[in-house]
Amino acid sequence: MTTTEIRPVTTEAESSRRVLNWPVILLSLLAAVPVVSMIVEVVRAPRLNYLDYWSVLGLASSPTGHFHPAGLLVVYNQHPVVIAGTLFWLDAKFFAGSNNVLGVLVILLSLAIVVAMASMLPRRLSPTVRAAAVAGFALLMFSSGNLENFVEGMSGTHWLSGLAPAVVAIALAHRGRTVPALLLGVVACLGHGSAFPVWIALAVVAWLRGDRRWKVISPLAVGLLAVVGALIALATLPGSSAIPTPTLSLDRVLAVTAGVVGQLWSSQVPDIAMLAGTLTMIGLVLAIALVVRTRVRPPDQRESAEAAGWTGFAVLTIIAAAMIGISRSGAADNIGESGRYAVIGGLATCALLALVVILWRRVSVLPVVVLAVTVGLVTFTLGSGQATNVRNQYPDQGVLAVAARLSATNAMSSLRMPATITPVLKGLGVYPFTPDFTIGCGGPELGGTLDVGNAPLLPGPGHGTSAGFVESGQVSGDTVLYGWAVVNGKRPDCVLVVDSGNHIVGGGYVGVARPDVAGAMRTTDIDTGWRAVAAPAATKPQVVILSGGNAYRVSVEPKP
Repeated sequence: MTTTEIRPVTTEAESSRRVLNWPVILLSLLAAVPVVSMIVEVVRAPRLNYLDYWSVLGLASSPTGHFHPAGLLVVYNQHPVVIAGTLFWLDAKFFAGSNNVLGVLVILLSLAIVVAMASMLPRRLSPTVRAAAVAGFALLMFSSGNLENFVEGMSGTHWLSGLAPAVVAIALAHRGRTVPALLLGVVACLGHGSAFPVWIALAVVAWLRGDRRWKVISPLAVGLLAVVGALIALATLPGSSAIPTPTLSLDRVLAVTAGVVGQLWSSQVPDIAMLAGTLTMIGLVLAIALVVRTRVRPPDQRESAEAAGWTGFAVLTIIAAAMIGISRSGAADNIGESGRYAVIGGLATCALLALVVILWRRVSVLPVVVLAVTVGLVTFTLGSGQATNVRNQYPDQGVLAVAARLSATNAMSSLRMPATITPVLKGLGVYPFTPDFTIGCGGPELGGTLDVGNAPLLPGPGHGTSAGFVESGQVSGDTVLYGWAVVNGKRPDCVLVVDSGNHIVGGGYVGVARPDVAGAMRTTDIDTGWRAVAAPAATKPQVVILSGGNAYRVSVEPKP
């Protein structure tokens, strides 16, 4: 009798596990590139925090630095700051007010958004298509045009303390988990005003899924309560706002709204950003209409369910952009191109990309990969100009740290740090009031001495390979000084200010880009600029730069 060998049947899924899916691996690596790039940017960013951090920290703290939660019950620039203020105080208490720590937090919240978006992609899509979409999401969320929200951690923390919970709430509702979605919606509304449309988004998701009626009504009911609460807060709570009165001009509202949505496509030319934003919004509205059409046609209801989360997501971004357009329309037509709004443009583009992939059922894998990667790479590249503008603000933070240490209140005010926050910073031990503060000169520090009596005076431009100039004019205390210096064709190592008694009474930042000086001095080093500040009561201060361990005085008036 002949025996037949029985071999186990190998399914296609089991076979695929044994073979590396190189397209998915390569696309996953591509998705990691902007994340790693942003980590590097955050590490290189200034340690000192920016702008609204100081005002909000003042609300969250008592004069001695203790947590003061009641102070956060305010409306700040038309937004809640309950969560952001708490996070700022924790940063100040446990991390000495590190801007870099907040930047890391923004990275983590952005990753949570990318994961939430990935979870809403239908499983019917091939692994390669899903990987391509995730790569596109990562390039958009971590775009160079969105750099401001990462390296100015206070900005991204405030935005994402509302938007991140809102996006995760939509992802939960997409899977029918209404109760946790509602809870996260409440958290989102305590984080940032742009998250308030989440209630409409959650109701849309539930309706498109064909959920029970209470799942559709409950978000609307909670949202109504949230709106009423917001109106009462605006009318009764103390507020702080530097926002111009909104205009009722429709063209201005549309221009700002479109600029916000299209910001990643052009931060330098407003008309291009507005055009890109308008086309993106038209695309989103058409996609929403297609999904709604499948919902009202019984045979196609399953199609509306798989796009439910993304449709709600699109609703959130459109309404959030419109809210910004209305509330900021009194500022300028191009206010939407401000770097802080790039997060809205990134989310809106992610929504459109996902809806195109989901609704374009007959498309093959290659066009989807090309579309997702192209959109992500193009917007990432176009954001370079915006990123450069953000990096150009770094020198001011170095000067501001010195000004705060010196209690140079006029300089602090010009660099947008209120002098009234100083007791809080000292009470909490916030940088620059930390033991490791330094002016970066490798030895000489504020309060020390440096004999510059025999230090050579750098001549003005046109005198060989060594020259320097105090462009801000006469050197005086409590004002921001600026200029440039070149020693043997190279930038200086550090800048400081010395008074008539050789006491070090100031310092600042070196390495400011000055391509004009490089051309005039015929040097390849373009970062020859410096900025500094001196103590208010400094006597006959003079700017001194160090190069190669030697001190050089910098000319106030260029020699002919």
